[in-house]
Amino acid sequence: MMKFKRSKLYSMIKKIAIFSGIFFVIQATSNFCLQEKELTDEEFYDAVLMKHFENKNNKVIAAECPDPKDNSTCLYIIDRIGYFKDGTWFVARFLTPAPHLMKGFLSISRLAKPVFKTNRTANTAEWPVDVGYMDPLTPNAVEFTTLFSTGHFPLNHDITRDVTFLGVATGGLMSFMAEYFKNMKLTGVDIDPQSEYLAKKWFGYQNRKNDRIFIADGAEFIKQMAENGETSDAVLVDACHNTEPVDDIYCPVAPIRTPEFLDNLSKVIGTKGMTTFNVYIQKATIDNYERMRDDFSKHFHDCKLINSKHLLANMFLVCSNKGIYDNGVDVNKTKKFLRNMKIEQFLRNVI
Repeated sequence: MMKFKRSKLYSMIKKIAIFSGIFFVIQATSNFCLQEKELTDEEFYDAVLMKHFENKNNKVIAAECPDPKDNSTCLYIIDRIGYFKDGTWFVARFLTPAPHLMKGFLSISRLAKPVFKTNRTANTAEWPVDVGYMDPLTPNAVEFTTLFSTGHFPLNHDITRDVTFLGVATGGLMSFMAEYFKNMKLTGVDIDPQSEYLAKKWFGYQNRKNDRIFIADGAEFIKQMAENGETSDAVLVDACHNTEPVDDIYCPVAPIRTPEFLDNLSKVIGTKGMTTFNVYIQKATIDNYERMRDDFSKHFHDCKLINSKHLLANMFLVCSNKGIYDNGVDVNKTKKFLRNMKIEQFLRNVI
């Protein structure tokens, strides 16, 4: 009997001690937070600009170098302050091939400001990426909108479709689509082993039930799909060089332009799917782009060039094994559908 009481008493004392410890931690945390003054938006802006950015518009947050002995392998994470016409401000994150923006960028995302604005939270390196936000002037956005502007995908967030991405970069487009289309199966393929690492560490990508990233050669991946009789409702190709290529064609890379690859891709999209290529040729004329369109058209029923008409010189090539615009599109409904997602301009306000 005495033994039982002692055990019970010991148990009660232990619970009280544990509870007291938890209470102490909560109280200490609360006291720490109360010691930090919450800043107004104007004060928080000053803290970000002066203390974190050191009175400059941008800051190199990190250099990611697969080979520490070879700086040419480095990619840089740059955060930059942007301003809207109404005076409000935001911060965008770039992935760049150089420690500045003079040589362009490989990816851009908008960051979400912290809820609790203090001097301690002014470090933008710790801010999360708003994966549900995309600028309509980026290659990602143009490729995404072709799924709906061509009528290949219905205007419905509950649709079940298989989408394959050749070239993942920072996973921005995959994250965006996973945010709004929960039933889509999203498969990313990138030859760079750093791709998934950078996407997860700096750009908010996370594994979800219906999306995955493979580190593999995109041309070989499509070849295997074709040989296995596998199909995809859409293949979005954003496979580009990080450094200046000999032939001046940055996108798509040479293995993605071969007749063998294009034949395999044609099999993978079948008669119901489509594919969109991000195309960028340095110092190109329209004739250069039209020649590429004519070459690609030999492997598909229909290919059309889209001029994005934005800051970048990229064009986009949409191909299908039926007429590109045979599906019938209500332009106004499509625009409204796209506007209901956070596809809003911020790139012009940060460059």
